Amino acid sequence: MLMIAIALISIGVMAGYTAYLTFRHKQKLTCMAAMMVAMTASMMSSILLGTVLGIYTNGQMLIPTVLAVSAGLAVGYVTGRPVSLMAAMDGMVSGVMGGMMGAMLGVMVRLQSPMVVIAFVNLIYFIVMVLLVKLIHEEVGTTERAGNQFAERTTVTSSKLKWYIVPLTFILLILGAKASETGALSIENLFGNTIVSTKTESPGEVKEKNGFQIVDVIVKKDGYSPEEIKVKAGVPVKIHFKKDYEGGCLSYVLIKDFDITQKLQTGTTTIEINPKTSGTYKFTCGMEMYEGTIIAQ
Repeated sequence: MLMIAIALISIGVMAGYTAYLTFRHKQKLTCMAAMMVAMTASMMSSILLGTVLGIYTNGQMLIPTVLAVSAGLAVGYVTGRPVSLMAAMDGMVSGVMGGMMGAMLGVMVRLQSPMVVIAFVNLIYFIVMVLLVKLIHEEVGTTERAGNQFAERTTVTSSKLKWYIVPLTFILLILGAKASETGALSIENLFGNTIVSTKTESPGEVKEKNGFQIVDVIVKKDGYSPEEIKVKAGVPVKIHFKKDYEGGCLSYVLIKDFDITQKLQTGTTTIEINPKTSGTYKFTCGMEMYEGTIIAQ
């Protein structure tokens, strides 16, 4: 919760101060400079907020996307509008982009060192926003000293800064996507995978042994086999999830009805449940893109 509070405070303080500076110096900032300021502030704020919300909304994309995009729209408009509508529009569009990217990043890494990701995005946000404040002061000072030469220098400075902001945004997305593929944010998984072969027979066939119902489920890259398991209600069940590759969206399995979140290692991972009553229970991958069903009768 501390990292969430830090993220929200960072957005409120830094984005608010940036908007204040833009309003205060609106007569001295060109449209180009204001566009750059609004774009940067809105995109970075919505990325940070989207990431935090994506991590803490149990894998749901709707809420973090809507809230982060809304925040990006607000920051972009408030920051750019004092100078021109064009600057506000640039900021708002960037806020939409950043909100969607942040929400996706948060959902992808919510099971893989989320605090590290929040701390990293917070750090990037702080660095970029400090540089943005410095940029505003430099551009205002340039206007006071050079008058008509301001527009040309603003264009050059803004163009240079843009080449740093855009790559940083895509780096965040690449790290999030790679983490989703590998199942963890580790150096070993980022730069290579080790494949271990696992063989199984008769997936989905339920056997009873030592008071347990035992069933094998093959974890493939495109889902589970079988996708439907039928067991007896009131008898404990051991599910052997067998996975012969490392990484992927299916590196985690969720069984919400039993409050289970389990990382699947290469090989066999056993999960025990006890469906005491008849009903249907779902198991899904970490991002809830693939699912299977346990039917207790």
